[in-house]
Amino acid sequence: MDYRNWIGFFILGTINNLPYVIVTSAASTIADSFDKRNLVGLVLAANVGLSAVAKALNGFLLLKTPYWCRFLANGFIMWAGLFGVAYAFNFYFALSCIIFVGGSAAFGENVALGFLKHYPSKLVNAWSSGTGMAGLLGSSIYVAFGCYVDNSSDKKDQLKTLTKYSFLLTTPIVLLYLAAYFFILRKPEPVPYESINNQDDNGQSDLKTDTTNSIQDVPTEHGCRRVLRCLKLVLWLSANLAAVYFFEYIVQACASKVRPEKDYNTGCPELYASLQLCYQASVFVSRSSIQILPIHRVEVLSVLQAINMVLWMTDVPYKYLPVYVLPVLMVYVGLLGGASYVNIFYRLLNEESYSGKDRELCINIAALFITVGILFGTGFETIMAATAFKND
Repeated sequence: MDYRNWIGFFILGTINNLPYVIVTSAASTIADSFDKRNLVGLVLAANVGLSAVAKALNGFLLLKTPYWCRFLANGFIMWAGLFGVAYAFNFYFALSCIIFVGGSAAFGENVALGFLKHYPSKLVNAWSSGTGMAGLLGSSIYVAFGCYVDNSSDKKDQLKTLTKYSFLLTTPIVLLYLAAYFFILRKPEPVPYESINNQDDNGQSDLKTDTTNSIQDVPTEHGCRRVLRCLKLVLWLSANLAAVYFFEYIVQACASKVRPEKDYNTGCPELYASLQLCYQASVFVSRSSIQILPIHRVEVLSVLQAINMVLWMTDVPYKYLPVYVLPVLMVYVGLLGGASYVNIFYRLLNEESYSGKDRELCINIAALFITVGILFGTGFETIMAATAFKND
């Protein structure tokens, strides 16, 4: 194994997702600090508000733009979003900055997954492990910093201070993100476009010597026709990605209301942040599992996650689950979500049914479905919080 490239992709995955995870872990705190407890789902929705645009921009318009330009631009977007949330003066300005934080994570994810097609497919484990580590670090930051908050009269000010310094102290990671791409990763040797379709599982070209007439013999395919063909190829896997994220984001929003309001933003560790830590720790484990426990029937994971969603939603009004059971259930939610993510993208990077020339577009389409699932999940939960769950 090339440990230098493994470390490079691990760092890219960690830093790319860390600001996004901090927002997810801080969703309840951010909403409460502006007296918007019923709008936790809106914070989670803002975190993916620009994701569809960012992923479509990369997938359909920027595939020929050099990777270094895309990684550099993403670093600046990440930095701007972090500073904006830290100095937000009201709830809606915070949401507008969170949109850039989430957009950076989405754009960076698609760029990195596309970049992985030039490397051995098993390096997706390094990237996915890194994104799992981001969750572990981000939620741990909020658990640790949350111990600063008490039940004094200036609690809202304490929550705002907690948010400010959590995001400010995260800004230097942008430099590490750029260093991972520019200095740690060994850049792949450029290969002719027509040879990409013949790469094996180790990223090596198997180009035949007699390719003089290969390009002329293949009819040119453009625009929507190619996108639709690739969409058909990845529709089943993409739909499962969307479903898993739809279910688990409803669960994450419900986690802010499954106990009485007095149980949140108090104590050490704080309840919502602790549940997020359980979720992110299990995501880290499952996203690192592809070489130990590959799962082909990803639809089973989707069904099990749907059952989780029903359990958490019914607990919001009835609160029948004891508090000590909630961490265990949240670990289970994270294991299913992380396993679905890593197994689906491993198949997209490894299976021969996705040719080299189509692989990056197929990956971008599948990743776009993540955003679709999250947007529908957070939108659904926000509507429920404003209606059926308004007084819970």
